[in-house]
Amino acid sequence: MKILVICSENYAANDSPFARAVGCIVSAYRRWGAKVLGFSPFYAQFTSDSNSSSRIGRKFVEKLGHKEYFALRSSGSEDDFFIQYAEYFGRAGIYSDPNPVEKAYSDNHLRFSFLASAALTCCMEMDFKPDAIHVHDWSGLAGALTKTKYKNYFANIPVVLTLHNTRYDYYCNPDDILSIGLPPQGFDIDGYEFWGKVSMLKAAILYSDKVVFTSSSYLSLMLSTDLQGGGMRGFLESQKLKLCSIQSGIDYASWNLPKEANEFKKQKKNELRTELGLEANSSLLIYSHLDSNSGNTAQIISTILANLLNMDLQLAIGISDSNANFPYFAAIQEKHPDKIALLSLSENDESLYRRLVASDALLLTDSSEPSLSLFLKASAAGSLPISNKRSQKPFLYSIPYEKLPYESHFDELNTKVNSFVAAESSPDMILEQIRFAEQIFRENKSLWSKLVSNASSIRMSWDDTAKNYLLLLGSTSL
Repeated sequence: MKILVICSENYAANDSPFARAVGCIVSAYRRWGAKVLGFSPFYAQFTSDSNSSSRIGRKFVEKLGHKEYFALRSSGSEDDFFIQYAEYFGRAGIYSDPNPVEKAYSDNHLRFSFLASAALTCCMEMDFKPDAIHVHDWSGLAGALTKTKYKNYFANIPVVLTLHNTRYDYYCNPDDILSIGLPPQGFDIDGYEFWGKVSMLKAAILYSDKVVFTSSSYLSLMLSTDLQGGGMRGFLESQKLKLCSIQSGIDYASWNLPKEANEFKKQKKNELRTELGLEANSSLLIYSHLDSNSGNTAQIISTILANLLNMDLQLAIGISDSNANFPYFAAIQEKHPDKIALLSLSENDESLYRRLVASDALLLTDSSEPSLSLFLKASAAGSLPISNKRSQKPFLYSIPYEKLPYESHFDELNTKVNSFVAAESSPDMILEQIRFAEQIFRENKSLWSKLVSNASSIRMSWDDTAKNYLLLLGSTSL
């Protein structure tokens, strides 16, 4: 199969979670034998010259604004290219100006419609006829362009859009409809109109043939809650036949436990406690990762914190000092340094692995975490998720239980339980699950070891993810 991939970040060079996810899918495609031609912008501020080995010797001209640009070949793969256009991609930020505060660039609709147009042009000029086009988030306008400016070459080639995070929408004025390649007839309430403006997110969904969410729980959330407001939920319902989910994977070369898991985790737990100044005792150690999507988790912890302080456990919180909740947790830590420790927030996999493999459980209740990758990583590291029910299946990989499993019918040896899942994301229900976890950890070490083994045996690799995409791409037709 031949696949054209377009991404708004440098998946071949950048280290953001989004770029890494796209890069992992592309690499897995190639391991499965697919021929992938991939394009992303050349961000001068974020891409080392060493990542691009050569510039194609001629200029390209895309069809939307007839802009001239260069394509740079990546040093990592001869089939990965950067679109070089300094006016759009030579700025201090990728999506927004970081100074003095983060503010989205006012021409993002032009920047990323240009990216889609430039990638499609290169594809044509390189005589690459794909069987499918796979776009991600901000590059989603490629679907519309294959039905307008580029329809002669890309007619009947399916476009699959992956939505990694729907929070990042962008709006522009109707005056720009033609300049970004959208069919004007789509500008209405059933199309890409959003409160009188053009929604780039709605347009991307409307003109893609399949729309993939990065977990079944995220898709369920989007169909049950109007996160964007203004009728987005109703629009998604109207597009329901093209919506599906494919669970994003993780790299098990980085996320794994050795054979002697219990001793390894005990050693790493003691090392982390020493680093944090926590007493090395027999108590449960819970880690919570409070990033920008974790407002609900922070609120729940704040509500039940008095209860947690009276339990036989310690709480390690990953949080940025710019987080609005940081002063509150810092004040509590100062009063209870033996119970609570704060760590700087880190997205670095090595740092996150050290925290999760040292922890007994991960507390994270937010239903807005799109791919649930943190739960997969925690499970692989033997840190049992404590969370709320996300969809009909609380997690793609979990079997919850609702009662403390000490009743006579409970089969400890054969249980498949690997997480603590509350029916709802309420403080009382989450507290009940924490109490379950603390009691089992304290009273039944053999059962706890069995739950850790269940969790760490879960596998959802990027190869699994790519295989599911290939099955989707192969079955998608216009």
